[in-house]
Amino acid sequence: MDSPGSREWDRLAFVANRDGMAEALTFARQGIAQYGAAIRESDSGGNQYGAAYRESLRASIRVYQEYLQKHEPPA
Repeated sequence: MDSPGSREWDRLAFVANRDGMAEALTFARQGIAQYGAAIRESDSGGNQYGAAYRESLRASIRVYQEYLQKHEPPA
């Protein structure tokens, strides 16, 4: 069975191949924001999606952060 992290690497590769590196970087940034928001919302008693999938979401965020570190041009 695929891990959440390996699925995210596959998604990022798909987006980069289909739409280009800039779009893959945007996808990673958006994923960090969306998944982080889901975790924060569950922590404050809101929607419990983030609570149910917390570890998967955190694994995905780590992949996105690593991808950005590897592929984002220096500022």
